[in-house]
Amino acid sequence: MKIKTGLILLLIILTSKLLFGNTPIDSINHTSKYDSSTFKIGALPFAFYSPETRFGFGGFVYSYFNTNKKGCNNRKSNTQSYLSYTINNQFSFENDFQIWLHSNRYFLTGSFDLSRFPEYFYGIGNETMHSDRMMISFEIIKVHLKNLKLISNNLYAGIDYQFQKLYNQDVNLKTPITCDLIPGGIGYTASGIGPIFINDNRNNPLNPSKGSYIESSLLHYDKTIGSLYKFTSFILDVRKFNTLFKKVIWNGNAYFYLNKGEVPYRMLPTIGGARFLRGYYRGRFRDNNMIVVQQEFRMPIYKWFGIAGFGGVGSVAREIKDFLENTFHYNFGVGLRIRINEKENTNLRLDYGITKDTQGIYLVFAEAF
Repeated sequence: MKIKTGLILLLIILTSKLLFGNTPIDSINHTSKYDSSTFKIGALPFAFYSPETRFGFGGFVYSYFNTNKKGCNNRKSNTQSYLSYTINNQFSFENDFQIWLHSNRYFLTGSFDLSRFPEYFYGIGNETMHSDRMMISFEIIKVHLKNLKLISNNLYAGIDYQFQKLYNQDVNLKTPITCDLIPGGIGYTASGIGPIFINDNRNNPLNPSKGSYIESSLLHYDKTIGSLYKFTSFILDVRKFNTLFKKVIWNGNAYFYLNKGEVPYRMLPTIGGARFLRGYYRGRFRDNNMIVVQQEFRMPIYKWFGIAGFGGVGSVAREIKDFLENTFHYNFGVGLRIRINEKENTNLRLDYGITKDTQGIYLVFAEAF
């Protein structure tokens, strides 16, 4: 079903390009002395079917805009939202945003998600089997906010806050041997805050061809700020971009996610989905710590079309020392890049990822990393 759905999405995109050219569907474009009134928005509908959800439908809406005066060396702000609904009364509403303010001196980014949707739970660990999976359903609210200020050339510092509340879960999740409830196994509330630093000299955050991006954060979750669980999370995200042979863009990414304490199961770092090792089901492997290394090559081929090839390796582990003996999972794949605006050099990406036992198709605004 994933492949059929992906082909339907591709036909929708191609049709929209033929009808509207380089202008996004339902786009709005006004100008004044402030680029804040230059606002472009596009929308793509989709439909799907699976035995778990039955028939469903929804839409993908993206936008990009500038919040400062004309002539400033300003980065484009952007948002993207997914809304889906099924006849089983299941829904998912996911929103991401990146807002640049006051000539890039302030950077606000984050997400807000609300969903009641089934998903597979494969257990916790790096060696879980496909046969271990079970279908679970719950409702979840997620808020993630990063507020940063420029403190020196390309270096931002600020506060990172994350909140999650999972409730109305239909299955109590327990450990396979002792049958004890896993952390968050019947639901949870988690609230964490801490410092974040970002060094960003990419030439285009939505479609970079040169530069680098380094993000580091340390969040502490505690009862004093409304969390039922006490733990600390450290994230280091390093990305590098370069252009080879004038047209081929190379991206490299190393990602480290480490935890100490009692972490709710759905807040553990996970392999899979549109960001980490495309081709694996999102949440296929999860544990306290994760390391992922990925590379991607992309290049234009004809007018508003481009192609991409990517691959990576990754692993999760209960303790950091376990990485020395762990199996590393891998993926590879190809993608199509569809330019939705020539001037701003922004793309939609349609990726097909392959792993040793699964595949996945992903439609997303902007690059994976």
